[in-house]
Amino acid sequence: MRIAIVASDYAPTVGGVQTAVRNIAHNAAQIGHTVAILSYQVSGSRAFEMENPVAVHRFPWGKRPLWSLPVRALQTLAGMARVIRAFKPDIVYVHFLTINALYVLLLHYVLNFRLVVSARGNDIQGIPLRSRLQRWMLARLFSRADAILFCSAYVQRDAAPYLKFASPRAYVGVVGDGFDPAEFATPRVYDYPTPYLLAMGRLVHKKGFDLLLRAFAHIANEFPRVHLLIAGDGAERGTLETLIDELKMRDRIKLLGFADRATSIALFWGCEFFVLSSRLEPLGIVVLEALAAGKPVLATASGGVIDLMQPGVNGLLVPAEVDALARGLRELLANPAATRALGAHARATIQAHTWEAITQQFTHVFEIILNHPHSKRGD
Repeated sequence: MRIAIVASDYAPTVGGVQTAVRNIAHNAAQIGHTVAILSYQVSGSRAFEMENPVAVHRFPWGKRPLWSLPVRALQTLAGMARVIRAFKPDIVYVHFLTINALYVLLLHYVLNFRLVVSARGNDIQGIPLRSRLQRWMLARLFSRADAILFCSAYVQRDAAPYLKFASPRAYVGVVGDGFDPAEFATPRVYDYPTPYLLAMGRLVHKKGFDLLLRAFAHIANEFPRVHLLIAGDGAERGTLETLIDELKMRDRIKLLGFADRATSIALFWGCEFFVLSSRLEPLGIVVLEALAAGKPVLATASGGVIDLMQPGVNGLLVPAEVDALARGLRELLANPAATRALGAHARATIQAHTWEAITQQFTHVFEIILNHPHSKRGD
């Protein structure tokens, strides 16, 4: 099978989309498929390179600077059309539905290809709330797609206003994100002088780090040796720093800033347990990675993460509220033997979420589309 993956972003930038696309592309190539990636060209990156055995094509589709957008848009449409015509994909798969999906939609009116689109969270739950163009695009994209996928049933539920435009013959289903077991094969523990709890993610409102800071402050005096480390950066860092000072927790709570991949994995290995405090979470790759490191997870029941959690087996689920988070923190810290037992079961609960397994789920959908042109909705 020849698969063209159109990604909203890709290396050299770093993030969840980039990690997912790289793993899907390379795992698909390993099992015999021919794969090309089409993505955004950030400043300093090459328009084309071989990431053996995957070809990577980049296009200047960014919104800024606005004065050059019309020219760059035409360049992007022409360039993507040339690549698709030359590559002759059996499937064009769009991962995360933003400006990349708009270009694919426009090309789909003039080129003949099987189209699979996959919404991963903010493209359904965030951007459409403020963008009329995004809402218009989703309706028309879903009407033309042969298959429509979501990272979780929670995101699929929120896509209902756009799914009503989907063809009744379109395959609709869920294929989540994954983790690489090889990254967690050998423990590499983060060097920190005291026991610590870990949280990780972009410092934005929906991630609920303010809830976690307040919850930790509630129980901190009961567990004087335990610290809270938060890895990640974002727009709310200044606000969170101020809150830490207001809570008088400067000596117990550390905002580590951006952590590279090696540091992130070491942080997972070294923590007592991982905390996800999100108000809204489409799936939660960080939860998968914590479980892969054999760590229990205290998570808020905030969306797709509930598909990963088995309360009482690999961690706890609580409402996205300060008091509930504080009770969860207290329960796990006060019962260290039981908490370690949760961690011992953690990895076994997520074996269906390795990138190898996730890629097989994607390619299975692609094969359904190719073998059964009049597909039906998935589970």
